[in-house]
Amino acid sequence: MRRALDAVARWTIRSPWRAIGWAVVPALALAALLPATPVDLTFMGVMNRDNEHVGRYFEMSERYELGGLLLVLLEGEEGQLDEAVDRAIEAAQALPSVAAARRPLPIEWLADQAPWLVERPLFDRWLALAEQPGDAENAAEFLASALALRASVASVPGARLVEIKMATDPLAEEVGQSAFFELEAAVERALSGSGVTVGFSGLPALSAGDQEQTLGAIRRLTPISLVLVLLLFRIVEKRPGGALSVAAVLVLSIGAALGAVGLLTGKLTVMETFFGVTVFGLGIDFAVHLFVRQREELAHGRSFEQALRRTLSGAGRGVVAGCVTTAGAFLIAATAPDPVALHLGLSGGLGLLFCLPLTLLILPSVWVLRQRRHRRRLETAAAAPAARATPVRVPGLPSVVRWATERPVRCLAVSGVLLAVALAGLPRLQVETRLERIMNRGVPAIAMVDRIQEVLGTNGAPWILTAGSLEEAREFAARLDDHPLFSGTVSLGTILPPDLAERAAALDRLFGGPEGRTTAAVAGLGDPRALAVEALRRAAAAGPPDVDSLPPGLREKFNAPTGEFLVYAYATDSKADGALARRQREVVQAIDPRASGLLAVVEGMMIGDRPWIPWIALSILGFVLLVLCVDFRRPGSVLLAVLPVLAAVPFTLGALCWIGIPFNVMTWLVLPLIFGLGIDDGIHVVHRFLDDPAQPIRLAALSVGRAIAMTTLTTTASFSILLFTDHPGLETMAAVMLIGLPACLLASVTVLPAAGVLLLGRR
Repeated sequence: MRRALDAVARWTIRSPWRAIGWAVVPALALAALLPATPVDLTFMGVMNRDNEHVGRYFEMSERYELGGLLLVLLEGEEGQLDEAVDRAIEAAQALPSVAAARRPLPIEWLADQAPWLVERPLFDRWLALAEQPGDAENAAEFLASALALRASVASVPGARLVEIKMATDPLAEEVGQSAFFELEAAVERALSGSGVTVGFSGLPALSAGDQEQTLGAIRRLTPISLVLVLLLFRIVEKRPGGALSVAAVLVLSIGAALGAVGLLTGKLTVMETFFGVTVFGLGIDFAVHLFVRQREELAHGRSFEQALRRTLSGAGRGVVAGCVTTAGAFLIAATAPDPVALHLGLSGGLGLLFCLPLTLLILPSVWVLRQRRHRRRLETAAAAPAARATPVRVPGLPSVVRWATERPVRCLAVSGVLLAVALAGLPRLQVETRLERIMNRGVPAIAMVDRIQEVLGTNGAPWILTAGSLEEAREFAARLDDHPLFSGTVSLGTILPPDLAERAAALDRLFGGPEGRTTAAVAGLGDPRALAVEALRRAAAAGPPDVDSLPPGLREKFNAPTGEFLVYAYATDSKADGALARRQREVVQAIDPRASGLLAVVEGMMIGDRPWIPWIALSILGFVLLVLCVDFRRPGSVLLAVLPVLAAVPFTLGALCWIGIPFNVMTWLVLPLIFGLGIDDGIHVVHRFLDDPAQPIRLAALSVGRAIAMTTLTTTASFSILLFTDHPGLETMAAVMLIGLPACLLASVTVLPAAGVLLLGRR
């Protein structure tokens, strides 16, 4: 490896433009594939549809044309609400993004069909009132029950609910391209000045709001992050050309990786947007190690060519080994049967593999070209020679390294105590299972979920069962009645009672057959008996309702295009909790094995079973150890190289538990980055030990420690902006990095050199 890197150094010194061409042309060729590569920026594109429960939901959604259900809660004066509902529905139906807009149950139809639909005791009371007009007690009960019926039909006094079915499932919409905001604006305009307030809930409102708030925050903060990183990078390289060359390497690496991923998988997904952080974080580390080593070699009085060759053959070895181990870990993760792992692992692994040759060829070539220009300027202008480069200074680092190497036993003892204290917090480990707690806090729809559940006992994520008949739908509902996990069910089986034939026979007896149903109504509008008889007469004339006579909106909601009957089971708790969703799913699937719902996706996302994780983890560990064994060929050196990871990662996990930061799906996205940085740090330090066996370990650790300190500073600075996004999920990612990266740094400059002193027997 040393000879190969020395050959690369000599080539860049001899032919810098040719070296740049050999690096840039293949990267540009792969990046040129991007315009023709399909891009799927929907969350559906990275959902694991091979998962039994997630796949069932999407199959049901497509088969029954469920789309995205949006709930609109209207609240205000009772006399204004019905008109407001009509205006909201009219505004929604005018938009192409809306497939349907309706009341959950049409009031007019319910009023006309009331005797057929009310509970049997109320129907019998009406019948008795018509047959026995002098029964005063029954008349009073009728008036009370009629008021109760009106309240139930009209929903809760002061509140109405409108259901809007979007034409496209929100999971199938591209990130940042939701049609929800157009709908929200249209409804708010329609209700302007009415005195009625409106709130939106359901997946369309949640996903659109989360994307708008989060992407908006990231757009505002990203320029600040880039400026901060560039300012910090000036500590290593003050000339603009150096920063531009690093930026060119990173851009070319990302472009080439995206082109290669598109070529291999046939598309790019939303997960490829995350891998840029990985390539940026690790790629800039490669550059920092080379820049710091180059300055150090020049500071020792070596010529430019000597410094360049020693930089590539020295620090370059650590860069190569670190890149191979981290890229290999990502590529092994890409073999998992999960689209997220596939795209994130493949893009991260290929990005690093492309970043390696670009870094080793472009940066030294730029240094050579800059050195030649400097020499020409000196020859033509007789300028004074440039000041000698100085090593990067990190305050406090020399003292820490000196203590670790002069008191190695004490250092390891203190480190062991700190690690033990951190690990003692592992029993406090919390796994976040609620979706809302990894979403932006500024999304109004999150609070509206609870409000709708509180007011109406419903939500936008019901479980859906499919019945072959009305009798089966009623059976499903009966089995869910009084279950503590569910507040109720709605289906045509619950709307249309099973005793319609008996009611029809009773009305025939009351009115003397069909011919009596059309006789004049009983006089007296204020007479309870008149009201009861008139309602019964209208119902008798219309005949008992059936599926074909239902209003179109009601039929579309409960009667699937396949002819099956849909049963909507609403949970008692409105929270999108993965653990709770699993218990609910087990209940509904015990009744109907085909049952599913949006909460099945929440379950798969938050606590989904991933039996392949242990095998992937073991494969990555085995690969890393294999690479280190091939690289170092000494068990002691391998042990030293993995010490930062063995110390920093458990410490980070324990510290997070003590602080009370729960682990979630977004936390695990940054753990591979901690692993990669920890491995790289250890590899660089051990390579520096071995480069010059006569050099004291303290000086070797201090030399590499400067570069590690700079990489830690730049990466933590870029991640620190996530603390200001008001997004719990991104904040936990930042917390992991802000604890894990300094832990890797401290382990690399204390635990590793202290163990090196004891293991290698030299101070």
